[in-house]
Amino acid sequence: MTKKEVRRFLNTHRDVELSAAKFEYSLHLCRNVENVMFKLAERVNKRDDVDKKTIEEMIKKASSPDEIIKLMRKEMVTGERVKVINKAIDIEEEILPLIKSRVLTTGQHMFIENALKFFLRCKTNCSQWIMENYQEIRSEYMKSMLCLVLGFRGDASMIDFLIEEAERFERDYPDENYDQAPFLAVQELSVRFLN
Repeated sequence: MTKKEVRRFLNTHRDVELSAAKFEYSLHLCRNVENVMFKLAERVNKRDDVDKKTIEEMIKKASSPDEIIKLMRKEMVTGERVKVINKAIDIEEEILPLIKSRVLTTGQHMFIENALKFFLRCKTNCSQWIMENYQEIRSEYMKSMLCLVLGFRGDASMIDFLIEEAERFERDYPDENYDQAPFLAVQELSVRFLN
């Protein structure tokens, strides 16, 4: 695909102002925002202290890949999620095969969003693995979010695939915003490789 065709796609494809993909994209671009959000959440957090201490204790004690995977599925505030992802990254070699395995089958939104954060931050670039296993992934939301990984960690050869996915998502899921992740991924790759 030519630069002109990529620009035409970016100029004509819908750009949804509020979507899960845009939220995660923005967080990744401005990592400090996540820390600020954590501090704000701490101030206004409605959870009782017992629940908060229980989750903090679970995070502190978790050391095995299975324990961390379970935490990646748990509903928690931003700062706690950051701590869990940091723990996963600390044992990346051990936990990566488990995360990859779960990515293929899960539909659980909290795990999907945490897996996205892990893939964006881990040392291993999983872009090629994502491309090779993409059709085996059951969850369309997971597929959508993994397109963001391709945008940040992939290369220009993935642009055609991402444009096709954006168009497929928009056509097949018009009431969802799944198309926004591949759209943003194309935007990111075009800035990195086509300027």
